[in-house]
Amino acid sequence: MAIKTDMAKAYDRLEWKFIKATMLSMGFPIHIVSIIIKCVTSVSYSILINGRPSTRFKPQRGIRQGDPLSPYLFIICANVFSALISKAQLDKQIHGVKIAPGAPEISHLFFADDSLIFCKANKSEASTIHTIISTYQEASGQLVNLDKSELLFNSYVNQQAKTEVMSCLPMQVVTVFSKYLGMPTYIGRSKRQIFEYIQERVWKKLKGWKEKHLSFAGRSTLIQAVAQAIPTYIMSCYHLPKNFCTYIEKMICNFWWGSNMDRKKLHWIKWSNLCKGKKQGGLGFRDLSHFNEALLAKQCWRLINNEESLIARMFKAKYHPKSSFLQAKKNSNMSYTWRSILQARQLIIKGSYWLAGNGNNISIWEDPWLPNQNGFKVWTPKPKSNSYSLVKDLIDQDSNSWKTELIKELFLPFETDQIIQIPLTSQEQKDELV
Repeated sequence: MAIKTDMAKAYDRLEWKFIKATMLSMGFPIHIVSIIIKCVTSVSYSILINGRPSTRFKPQRGIRQGDPLSPYLFIICANVFSALISKAQLDKQIHGVKIAPGAPEISHLFFADDSLIFCKANKSEASTIHTIISTYQEASGQLVNLDKSELLFNSYVNQQAKTEVMSCLPMQVVTVFSKYLGMPTYIGRSKRQIFEYIQERVWKKLKGWKEKHLSFAGRSTLIQAVAQAIPTYIMSCYHLPKNFCTYIEKMICNFWWGSNMDRKKLHWIKWSNLCKGKKQGGLGFRDLSHFNEALLAKQCWRLINNEESLIARMFKAKYHPKSSFLQAKKNSNMSYTWRSILQARQLIIKGSYWLAGNGNNISIWEDPWLPNQNGFKVWTPKPKSNSYSLVKDLIDQDSNSWKTELIKELFLPFETDQIIQIPLTSQEQKDELV
């Protein structure tokens, strides 16, 4: 069972005693805490009436939502809510969700005041969640907005269990969370239909500005800062269909040249040329398909370099438990997010190579590890009878230097020179993809 909660009045109901106690328990110096509390409790406002400021007055609830301190203080206090749930999970009072054997058990996901809590669909665990929420509300002064909160049950949960849970947590029951943090949570067969709202947002931005009122410089700024920035968030997680990107680019292109539904204007330069950099004669507009691939490749790089992160551990347990990310194979039951990331993996493989450390993880004949070689891979044909497979076999462990004679025997002369010139660090240094 998943519970999506929203904290009502998330910024302006925080009890200052609670904030102070929380910050002190987290190790904040007492003088810093005193300064922050003073900033919060000494707030005053005045309102412009007919162009003149009114008498200053103090708010009854301290700082308001627009105050720069608000989100920081809220996040600090939300850590207490997170700790309460984690403690209940540790005490086996609630159980999170595991997407695969070996995957970490997730009890909650928080982003500011938008929260997802996972537990078993029974009265005992629902009561525990209700107690945690009530305890946090009483201590912090915040309230959960039940009208904006939702319950999502597994399809195997019977009606009696649903009724018992709903008696503890009176929230709206839904069959699917349509969106979380602005992202669609379920991707069906029709990708265009799922992502259609992006197209509509771009169109609203463009049609709100008449091209006759803007110079070409103004249109260029609007396209780069607004129209092409709208899909960036969604493109960092999902691969958008190519025809969908082409359609958005067509809308932007028509806006650039001044075309509309009533009249069409001649496009003097190809869109692909406008997407080139200014030094190459273009205007620096984005090719959305290529930009989408670049953003997904960035996610690939994060999975490679942050193997202990939650998302990397989840993906590894689900899709490649016995291999590295670069060796993960595609299968028919992949999520659309994982499929999207794998589509950009080739970009990482093409533009990266291994920096030799101890050589334990680098295959001599298969992996890219020669920094000055086109493609970074060894060109020397692999000998049929050869027991040397890893780069560590080419390193003398005692002197921490290359086995020069062996390398000369195995490789072509120009590759021999390249390998010998690669500097070696200590044997404790792991191989690194760069």
